[in-house]
Amino acid sequence: MPKNLFEGKGRIALVLAVAAAFVALSGCLGDKYAAEVGYRSGTDEKWDIWGDFASLESCRDAAIARYNSYNVGAPGRATSWACLLKGSNGGYESRHR
Repeated sequence: MPKNLFEGKGRIALVLAVAAAFVALSGCLGDKYAAEVGYRSGTDEKWDIWGDFASLESCRDAAIARYNSYNVGAPGRATSWACLLKGSNGGYESRHR
């Protein structure tokens, strides 16, 4: 019989419980954002959406950088940029600038 939870089978159960709790809480540890840039492709307007940014600031930096890169060779090609707050259901909850 183990003397405490850190020996034998009790240790394995404790490690599994801690790992499960970490995985469950990792989705709740903060907001995640996706960057979005609207741009023209011929006569069509398209949106480039990417990323899993941990902060609004890092999302903004990425979105603005890509927005500017679209406009380097063709001024006015990029039409907008935003950061989308990811929801727990996999969709987007709101748009931020």
